[in-house]
Amino acid sequence: MSEIDQINEITHQYRRSLEQFATRTGSPTQTIEQRGSGEEREKIARMDADLTAAEQLIQMRAENAALKAKLDEPQFRAQTTRQSAGEDRDSAEYAARWLKAVARGDQAELRALSLASSNAGIPTDMERRIVEKLQQSNVLRSMCPVSTIDSKRTITVEGSLPTTDLVAEAGSITPADPTFATAISVVPYKYVCATTMSQEFIEDAIGQGGIGTGLDWVAGRIGLSMGLKMEQAYSIGSGSSQPEGCVGSSMQSKLANLSQVTDLGANAITTVTADNVIDTAPEYRTGARYSWFVHDTFIKVIRKLKANNEYIWTPVGLNNAQGLVQGVPGLIYGVPYRVGKYVPTATTNNNVFALIGNFDYFEIFDRTGMTSMVDPYSAASTHEVTLYTYARTDSRITLANAFAAITC
Repeated sequence: MSEIDQINEITHQYRRSLEQFATRTGSPTQTIEQRGSGEEREKIARMDADLTAAEQLIQMRAENAALKAKLDEPQFRAQTTRQSAGEDRDSAEYAARWLKAVARGDQAELRALSLASSNAGIPTDMERRIVEKLQQSNVLRSMCPVSTIDSKRTITVEGSLPTTDLVAEAGSITPADPTFATAISVVPYKYVCATTMSQEFIEDAIGQGGIGTGLDWVAGRIGLSMGLKMEQAYSIGSGSSQPEGCVGSSMQSKLANLSQVTDLGANAITTVTADNVIDTAPEYRTGARYSWFVHDTFIKVIRKLKANNEYIWTPVGLNNAQGLVQGVPGLIYGVPYRVGKYVPTATTNNNVFALIGNFDYFEIFDRTGMTSMVDPYSAASTHEVTLYTYARTDSRITLANAFAAITC
């Protein structure tokens, strides 16, 4: 029997008991607690308790259902400050209105479509295409953790563990608390890509079906341009007014202080030896994101290393050579490698030629969402519109101890 049926049954019995009391005594039903028999009063009290319990159970089930529905919602959602009916970024209506606003240069319409305090949010379908292209053109995004944040962040880094020691019977130990060494501030920096399109191109894109046609190509170009610019900062950024790079001067300085560099002594990258590679790789090399990060030039130098006039970077089993790799030339000293376009190669003091480490400790932080702004006026004389696309991101070295490098 359901709770509703139970309540209906209790209510029915309640009414029957009251009617029987009124028939027997001729008194109003509300006087049953004063004039009813002991059995009648006990029965009414029991039905009151059952009715209250059933109502509480129904209320609890409703609250549990509401809580479950809330917990089932996505935990990470773009933060919006204003959004009304018909402005869902996933909808075809939003995409069509956004396209038409770009075509007409209608700033009022773009403001109406805006999900933030300024600019117009890019329709989800186009934003998804941009993000896909970013992944394709940005090597480090596939190597590092990428987190989405909605404001500035401060990350605390552990400095030391509490004390553990072996003690004799009745021995003592001096306790020590775990400490925190540094606090890392994450400040998403703004990147903007300016794309100029002719009015004819925009109108034709809409006429051919909208968001998935001509503008797909535009989205690809925007994604490639922004991805390469971000990759440059993720690689060699100074960390001051821009993201911190994993092979830039900041990383070199930190690793030098930790004595975790193999310095070539101002010699060129072409002087790298197998000994340099072996000396640089730490004894422990674990983790899904443990990798070398190098330039194509470094790979070429390593590939040309020879012993007894034979290349030492050779697949196992070829001419009985064991080499620097295990299996195929996809590993350097047993560690996979990834090639970065912006890893330094110039013979400049303190340049990082090769980095090895656990890239779980180099993290990229993206500010939630992208925005756009249309300028229909600057190029109006040539019947063109400029689309500005904005994205905010930062990258930080969270634990330099997890890395080692070959430097100039």
